Amino acid sequence: MFLFQRKLPDCNVLFKKFITPWYESDNAPQMPRPDLFVVSGFTGTPLRLDSIQHLPDDLLASNKDQIQTMIDAALGDYQSIYQSASITLELLHAVDTFYTRKQISTIIKQSDPGDFSNDYLITVCEFGAMLGHLFCQQGGFGWLYSHPYFNSIIVHEATGTAIPVFDWANKKFSEYGVDDGFAAKFKMALDHVNKNT
Repeated sequence: MFLFQRKLPDCNVLFKKFITPWYESDNAPQMPRPDLFVVSGFTGTPLRLDSIQHLPDDLLASNKDQIQTMIDAALGDYQSIYQSASITLELLHAVDTFYTRKQISTIIKQSDPGDFSNDYLITVCEFGAMLGHLFCQQGGFGWLYSHPYFNSIIVHEATGTAIPVFDWANKKFSEYGVDDGFAAKFKMALDHVNKNT
């Protein structure tokens, strides 16, 4: 390992550059949310995600479809990194390890923030979709959909714990979280939820 590695930009800088512009409101977020928080309005009674989805039916359907598209794209694109028939913790670890500072720096340099299909945004969204899918496999977790789709979060119904997986991904592809180890981070989030159940 080199003693002096060139640092990546901070997650807040990258969020504002590549993610904020795609929100359609004047209150567009300027930075990622905390890794875990309690969903607004939670009173201690287990949630039913189907009953608290707040998007109109057409937007709900399109954002659901978009997230599924990103899950499928992630699994396909990641085959060149680690061959897997499905999204697993082993796949997460392999992809996390693959994206080093050098790889991420290249992605940032070749990404045009004015292009919705730029490599940075797509890479972040595929990673976030993979994380979300992994949480949903655990049982008790589900998507609370939002618009744009990468504003959606994972919610644990029994505890109201919100996990903004796309924000986790933004942090991974920045100096803030490049070395966090996301398989371990995933397990720690599960442990936190289980302790509060």
